[in-house]
Amino acid sequence: MDSTPKNTGAERWLFAEAKKVRGLLFAVVALSAVIGVLVVAQARLLATACQRVVIQGEGVESVTSLALTLVLVAVGRSMFSWILEHRSSAAAARVKQAVRSRLYRKIQALGPAGLGGSDTASLIETVTKGVDELEPYFTRFLPHAVLAALLPLMFLVIIVPSEWRAGLVLLFSAPCIPFFMILIGRGSEKLHRRQWSRLSRMAGHLLDLVQGLPDLIIFGAAKREAAVIARVSEEYRSATMSVLRLAFLSAFALEFFATVGTAVVAVIVGFRLLSGNLSLGEGLFVLLMAPEFYLPLRNLGLSYHARMQGVAAAERIAPLLATPDPEGFSGILLPSPGPPAVRFEGVSFRYGGVRGGVSGADLELPAGSCTALVGESGAGKSTLARLLIGLARPERGRILINGHDLTLLAPDAWRSCLAWVPQAPYFTSGTVRENLLLGRPDASEYEISDALEAAAATQFVSRLPHGLDTILGEQGAGLSGGELRRLALARAYLCKATLVVLDEPTAGLDPENERLVGEALARLSMGRTVLVISHREQTLIHVDRIAEMVDGRIDRVVSPFEFLKPSEAAA
Repeated sequence: MDSTPKNTGAERWLFAEAKKVRGLLFAVVALSAVIGVLVVAQARLLATACQRVVIQGEGVESVTSLALTLVLVAVGRSMFSWILEHRSSAAAARVKQAVRSRLYRKIQALGPAGLGGSDTASLIETVTKGVDELEPYFTRFLPHAVLAALLPLMFLVIIVPSEWRAGLVLLFSAPCIPFFMILIGRGSEKLHRRQWSRLSRMAGHLLDLVQGLPDLIIFGAAKREAAVIARVSEEYRSATMSVLRLAFLSAFALEFFATVGTAVVAVIVGFRLLSGNLSLGEGLFVLLMAPEFYLPLRNLGLSYHARMQGVAAAERIAPLLATPDPEGFSGILLPSPGPPAVRFEGVSFRYGGVRGGVSGADLELPAGSCTALVGESGAGKSTLARLLIGLARPERGRILINGHDLTLLAPDAWRSCLAWVPQAPYFTSGTVRENLLLGRPDASEYEISDALEAAAATQFVSRLPHGLDTILGEQGAGLSGGELRRLALARAYLCKATLVVLDEPTAGLDPENERLVGEALARLSMGRTVLVISHREQTLIHVDRIAEMVDGRIDRVVSPFEFLKPSEAAA
């Protein structure tokens, strides 16, 4: 029951996109009309030539001019068909480029908070395969729908004066094709929607497996999950074959009615020829035009499958594009120089308005202090950090920077004061130097060396085959986790940020790397306001104060000595 509104909205969105390339689509329809005229001319020339040679007994020389004209018409038909395909592809390419660009901008505008309810695999599937499946809708279905409404009527007007009985057969048999097309298309639409959902779930499942592959290998579960993938793939193959089976059934129904109609026209023409009431030229012309009369309707029926693909893709694309952009920064104030003083006042935010997030959080980060945020998983630590760096905006409450509301600050100026070091720092495929300079391309060699020294990274960088010019693989492949964390700290140190936010900088590291990263963190904190999310005691001993979160609220703010056991603090 809920499919009709979705379908209507998706189709309306597709028509709106088609209006943006109406010029190219009008050219496609005009070229198709020209091709239709050439089809009529081709049939008339061929019928006339046969009339002269067979009935009138004229020689081949008398139809030479007709044969040459027929060749020119055939060449023109081929040329216009090629241009038509080119224009259709150009229209579809323009729509795809525009939609994909808008999707990218929308995803960037929404940010992680706005996409809290969408998984990565589903978004990738929408931006890639979803956009690609719009192409057949614009290249095949829309032009064929217009031609199916125009060309059969034009052909019927031309056929009726030659043989009105055959015209009646064509007139009353033509509606059977779209009727059965719609009838079969209803089942096809349900299968397409179900297939799209199954593909999105499979993509999410595969992405989760790829991300967790190391853990699966460690726990010996890789073969078991491979069997699951094989089963899911087989189910998807079976579902795909069901869709194809229905598509072939649709094609068979269309061909059946077109063949029966043409056969009935042939019988009528034959009897009329035997009775002498119809000339061979007129009869052959009508017989040649009968398949051409059904061709636009058959093409529309065959392209109805493309419509189902386009509508199914639009049902995922249109709602995403219609999602309102979150309210972001709109201010013009410039941040004060030096480490900022930060204050959270009654800050609340929940993903999707239901789960996770923070609720009425109050926290103060004094200027130049290093504060650790601790708490159980799901307590809201990462959400609080994302609110601070501007990836989301509080639903209630406010965040003050040196006494000014964060939303009043100029976005670019505020981001230039920030350094964000996530739990899994991002590294591109390139040299160590290029990755260090991502935040500050104009840094000098001395500044790079100073940042590496502060992050305890000088020693291992000097041991690399080409030093700073050593090429790293995707996601920093070639370096250990501890080395990557220290490079991320060096990058944060290099960009001269006055506010640094770190998420679990020592998680998963061995004791030696944990010690080195902890010492680098202590050096990074000098002259900066630092917020670090961590559970590791080796990290907590380097901070000034510890804020504990419970169920989205700040439960208490204590010193490391009060939070840790006396023996651990002493250590």
